[in-house]
Amino acid sequence: MKNVFRFLRDLWKADAFSPKAFVLRATIMVVLYGISELCGLREYTSFLSGTSANPDMSWETAAILGLIHLLLYVAFILLVPVSLIAAGLLMVWNRWTRRERTQPQTEVVMKGASQFQNSNYYSPL
Repeated sequence: MKNVFRFLRDLWKADAFSPKAFVLRATIMVVLYGISELCGLREYTSFLSGTSANPDMSWETAAILGLIHLLLYVAFILLVPVSLIAAGLLMVWNRWTRRERTQPQTEVVMKGASQFQNSNYYSPL
């Protein structure tokens, strides 16, 4: 149980544009959309056609509930896949740049310098 709380704390304290943060935001949107579906807010999106899903409720309240579900639906359909793709691309980019930084750069520079000195274009000042 401690590991779960530590994992959630690490996710919450992640940098704003890190893969963990994008996955966390996508997870929050999925959970909120799931709660909206379980509460039955989908039927209140009928405000788009001008009808009320519940005759015992005012049309303002029904419209607000329908708008909440509509916004969560759009976030679920558009933002969750984009966030997960961004997290994947950012994770690949971070691994690729980390691998380049760990390779020794001095060998390449010295090898290039010796080839340059042996060429006809090298002229000492």
